[in-house]
Amino acid sequence: MTMKTMTAALFHEHGERDVLRLERVPIPVPAAGEVRLKVAACALNWLDVGIRRGPQFGAVPLPLTTGVDVCGQIDALGDGVAGWREGDAVTLYSLVTCGLCEHCRAGDVTICPQHAIIGEHSNGGLAEYMLAPARNLIAKPAALSAVEVAALGVVSMTAWHMLITVARLRAGETVFIPGAGGGVASIGIQIAKYAGATVIASTSSSAKMAKARELGADHVVNYHEDDWIEQVIDWTGGRGVDVAQDLVGAKTWASSLQTLARGGRMVVCGSHSGKRFPLHIPQIYHRQLSILGSNGGTYNELCTALELANAGVLRPVIDRVLPLADIREGHRILEEHDHFGKVVMQVGD
Repeated sequence: MTMKTMTAALFHEHGERDVLRLERVPIPVPAAGEVRLKVAACALNWLDVGIRRGPQFGAVPLPLTTGVDVCGQIDALGDGVAGWREGDAVTLYSLVTCGLCEHCRAGDVTICPQHAIIGEHSNGGLAEYMLAPARNLIAKPAALSAVEVAALGVVSMTAWHMLITVARLRAGETVFIPGAGGGVASIGIQIAKYAGATVIASTSSSAKMAKARELGADHVVNYHEDDWIEQVIDWTGGRGVDVAQDLVGAKTWASSLQTLARGGRMVVCGSHSGKRFPLHIPQIYHRQLSILGSNGGTYNELCTALELANAGVLRPVIDRVLPLADIREGHRILEEHDHFGKVVMQVGD
């Protein structure tokens, strides 16, 4: 009997983009409680780049196919799966948690110490087929295409968790969002406006500044200008912003802290530009600043964001769509910041 195979983008070792390759591998068979998805589209995230370069939080299985932002159709059901049928169009919540620890029981699943991520600790969606726990499925919003749904996944729940759940952004407040062209930032601008906040964003070019304004940013600054922090402070009447949403890491931490008003709060979720920078500690306690960590998002937060997008309140921000064969080019675009919004890989129909 001939084993059925599929095309997958994978790497056998960590390294630069040349470790990525397309290979023919066996089509996986779902175990009990799992489904097999025929992947239509899968968006790229910095997570894909980081895992390829080398894992930060423990070893990952190799060879590995990454890809956490998936949209497709159920192709096969494992034993015991109820409530879903073959052919159902679905997307995926990528976090798998224990469900038993004190954090899971309290609903704080994003800090479950035993959590795993589909596309990091198991094969993800940069392949023609993939496996996923049935409990992680979400029905595809009817008004959105597979590419649009894939572009929303991680970034929408991450931005929602940062701004609404952790930072508790309120109507009438002002928020600073650096790196407006990034996936989390571009959807964060929209979520902050939905919450009733005034949004100040930074980015690197006049073209990206215009796009940030189209998404709803009230003020946009080019961070290549020497006085951009002063511009941000001036726009707030000299007091500073209430919230800074930092997604970048060491490169932007110092400036994000400088934009804050007294009593302001900075919510952080990323470190791809560096993990350490010199921190002037007195500014924290003299100005009573709060630094808040935010990690991913919850199933319900993703559902909320998808519902808002389906209703037209949030808009997926897509820079370009590439075929799976161009996976190395997709990684290059992210690494060289040659994008505004999401890069999505078109895998199937």
